[in-house]
Amino acid sequence: RSPAFKLTSEPGESEADFRIRLRQVARERRDADVEKLRKKYAPKLARLQERIRKAEQRLGRERSQYEGQKLQTAISMGATVLGAFLGRRVASVGTVGRATTAARGVGRAAREKEDVERAQRDIAALQQQMADLEIEFQRESGALEAAVDPATLDVSEEIVRPRKTDITINRVALHWLPWWVDAQGVAAPAYP
Repeated sequence: RSPAFKLTSEPGESEADFRIRLRQVARERRDADVEKLRKKYAPKLARLQERIRKAEQRLGRERSQYEGQKLQTAISMGATVLGAFLGRRVASVGTVGRATTAARGVGRAAREKEDVERAQRDIAALQQQMADLEIEFQRESGALEAAVDPATLDVSEEIVRPRKTDITINRVALHWLPWWVDAQGVAAPAYP
């Protein structure tokens, strides 16, 4: 008898056969429980994967903007420096305006770089959440497998004694076959 699975061995079934049957039931139950667990975690994993995908797209967009802003700032700075040295006046209004614009470009490039770093941190946080969720799933599925381990199944022997009320006699018969015993004491059937 297995209290964990509420199963009783069949009449004439050996303990080894009963344990084999219990293992099969345990595997089926474990598989069903793991499948339930997968269905429980599937939406959470899908949401996290979608968020990671969107964050990676955002990171690509932010990197592109940062690279563009960096290039624009470098061109603007280079043009300002060249204009100041090659132009007629070093401190003209146009040169100062271009220098101011270039300085603003440096600030914009710095903000774009911060956006890239923020996007990278967001992706890292989402990936950590995904890893934590997978670890939690593995831990719970491992606990399910350990709970129905066939090697640790408790099987108790229970003797079922017949009761007088459970015994019925349908027919009583006497069967007699005659035998002859000769002088040496050897028995021989007396029927043809």
